[in-house]
Amino acid sequence: MEKAGCRLYVFNPDCELAIADGGRFYMPPANIVRMAEDLAYLPAYLGEEGDGVLVPRAVPCGFNGELGVPVRPVMEGELADGGEGWHAEPWGRSPRMCHWLAARGMGEEWQEGWKEAYSRRTALGVLLRLREELPFVGGEVVPVVCHSLAEVHRHAGRGNWIVKAPWSSSGKGQLRLGHPFYPKADEWMGGVLKRQGYLMLERHLDKVADFAMEFQAVGGKVEFMGWSCFETGEHGEYLGNRVAPQEVLEAELRGFLDSRWLLALKSCLPPALQEAFPGYEGYLGVDMLVYRGEGGEMRLHPCVEINLRCNMGILALRLQERYLAPGAEGYFSVRFYPRGGEALAHCLQEGSRMPAVFRNNRLLGGFLPLAPVEADSCFVAALHARR
Repeated sequence: MEKAGCRLYVFNPDCELAIADGGRFYMPPANIVRMAEDLAYLPAYLGEEGDGVLVPRAVPCGFNGELGVPVRPVMEGELADGGEGWHAEPWGRSPRMCHWLAARGMGEEWQEGWKEAYSRRTALGVLLRLREELPFVGGEVVPVVCHSLAEVHRHAGRGNWIVKAPWSSSGKGQLRLGHPFYPKADEWMGGVLKRQGYLMLERHLDKVADFAMEFQAVGGKVEFMGWSCFETGEHGEYLGNRVAPQEVLEAELRGFLDSRWLLALKSCLPPALQEAFPGYEGYLGVDMLVYRGEGGEMRLHPCVEINLRCNMGILALRLQERYLAPGAEGYFSVRFYPRGGEALAHCLQEGSRMPAVFRNNRLLGGFLPLAPVEADSCFVAALHARR
């Protein structure tokens, strides 16, 4: 048995979906189940000596041994006396995950009062506080809470809008509205209203760049970890993160935004998060947006959504700090390959085209899968690095 206090990391990317469902025995969609299995090893890059990461099957011997990752893979059957001796570190908490942990003596059951903290309405409260303190934040970024289809139609009669479910993330649970509304749009919105009670209606902004601020809440204090510059797809789905030193990322942001705005965010956001999430312990991230105003000027949306959990931006921060060689920069990506064998073929091709090069147990250049890829894998998380 491992010594008491070692962390056991668990990758559960269904966090918000499970919270929205609310059931302890919720079963996520098949593609999310496959993602959880294929990428189960990812949280290993967050851990330290003695920690473990829960995996569904044995990790190939020597996988990424050049990096010297100190976290060991653990299968559920190896957990002596259930979870005794481990301190659980799930990617995110939900009724389903909390029940799984409680059944193994590694945590408490979900409390219904926690649900609202994960909603877009709570994020809206943080945004409204930021608007009071930051004069450069425009009113066009403030979403409208709608409790009926009639309200949506009334508010979205002009302009371009996006409608979002209260509990969703990473491009899921959102719909771009056209004019006139398509019948299927009303059907989708009606379903969300029935299940979740309301909708968030946001103006479609002329996006220039996605970025985030990553935090860790410890002992009642929210501490800034770093900036995260990421990319999303056409439907808001996550594609990947820049992996580079903080001074490089901040310089990139200063190319869009006044440096005083960035300083103001560092000052105003931590106390706003502490007030919004009292008692929360763990990672959290605030997604933001650079967009063009009507006059073509660069504007800032300081709180698109709040991820009250670990996220890929925090993983990118740890990869840069611990596993990327000095002088190198990289790109961390997650891709889906629906056909059998396609993911493995891609990795073999990329590995041949750009072999990984290491210096002092850190990646200096080339292509490196960050989770084992097998013949039946569909998801690939990888780091491309260059000097």
